[in-house]
Amino acid sequence: MDEKPTDDKSLADLPPVAETLPPSTPLKSRAVDAILFIIAGAGALVLLGGTLTPCMGATRSAKLKWEERQMQIEQAVRDAEASQSETE
Repeated sequence: MDEKPTDDKSLADLPPVAETLPPSTPLKSRAVDAILFIIAGAGALVLLGGTLTPCMGATRSAKLKWEERQMQIEQAVRDAEASQSETE
């Protein structure tokens, strides 16, 4: 088999390599990131608000049922008053 020649140098014998820092982000890029962050946050709030808002049809239906129930109660009160006045 073909074996590659091995280097007899140890890592301890090699000189240290300086680490380079990543270039600083320019102000324009930070501004774009901030704007995108704000837009994403606003979009999340809109989506969350939309899920919490009840369907308008369901709201109308509940209101109609409540009004019908109120009319039934008023009718029952009138009936009770009429039967009470008849017995007197």
